[in-house]
Amino acid sequence: MVIMGNDSREKLVSNNVKNDREILRRKELLKKKKRKKMIRRTVHIVLICLAVLIGWGAARLQLEVTVALNSINRDNVKDLSTVNVDEDKLTSDKKIINILLVGSDKRAEWTQAGRSDSTMIATLDLKHRKLKLTSLMRDMYVPIPGHDNNKFNAAYSFGGVSLLYQTIASDFGLKLDGYVLVDFEAFKAVINKVGGVKIELTDAEYEYLTTAYKKGPVLKLKRGVNIMNGSQALAYSRIRQDNKGDFGRTERQRKVLQAIFTEAKSMSLTDLLGLVEELMPYISTDLSNDEIISYLKSIVMLGTTTINQMRIPIDNSYTQDRINNMAVLIPDMDTNIKALNDFIFESSDTQE
Repeated sequence: MVIMGNDSREKLVSNNVKNDREILRRKELLKKKKRKKMIRRTVHIVLICLAVLIGWGAARLQLEVTVALNSINRDNVKDLSTVNVDEDKLTSDKKIINILLVGSDKRAEWTQAGRSDSTMIATLDLKHRKLKLTSLMRDMYVPIPGHDNNKFNAAYSFGGVSLLYQTIASDFGLKLDGYVLVDFEAFKAVINKVGGVKIELTDAEYEYLTTAYKKGPVLKLKRGVNIMNGSQALAYSRIRQDNKGDFGRTERQRKVLQAIFTEAKSMSLTDLLGLVEELMPYISTDLSNDEIISYLKSIVMLGTTTINQMRIPIDNSYTQDRINNMAVLIPDMDTNIKALNDFIFESSDTQE
């Protein structure tokens, strides 16, 4: 029989304790590994579920948007890509998209002001991350392909969107990527949908509106800031009887568009979808559904709440005259071509 000394007993006890601790440590490590594995598995399952839900939601949203876009009037629509222009000589940039906007007010309500036409270029500038809006004054006296010189808006009257594009291409050297024709009645519907727009009335604007419009909601406006409904904003955007004339009219139209954009940016996806559904029946366009969805996504991704604005002709670049009993603006074409290109492209590295 071996009798162990005190030192041996202490060593044995110490070794046993160490072994027990090692066993416990290994068990804890094993438990931690199992917990981590379970957590990773749970996270993967959650992520997969989220991906499925997001994918389903995105697919459903795109389907609903596509259904809304299908209500666009595409009967007898002319594709700008088929218009006879020499694109090799036109200024363009793949990251800067220019869409022609043509607006017309076909209903002369409450006043004898008559029909009001508007031509703008909406620019989605992905290179500089900006949205831009350029008004082209309808009273500019310019060459119209196949016709004598005339007011700029005569191009649309003579040959629709095709001749209008040819005129812009010939006179300003700008390539367009598509167009949208909008009845000004769309302003009324959309503004009502966003809950009205904030517009400040000058004394002169207030006096004209309350004098020219003999009935309807326009009479409920006041001097200063108003939250205008669709009918009021439409009447406001048509004013040209102040000291700014047609320059004031185009400025007011851009203000209304900016106000609509500001309100729309704060709307939920559901409300935005309703806005799209409200607007689509009023427009005609050569843009495909996929192009429209892509542009809308890009606008959302820009995150901007401001639309940069200008008009052609710019200040001090034209003279006023009367030709063939028409009051016209005779623009300095070189000055205005440069101003338009500087505003839209902001650099010289464009593709011509």
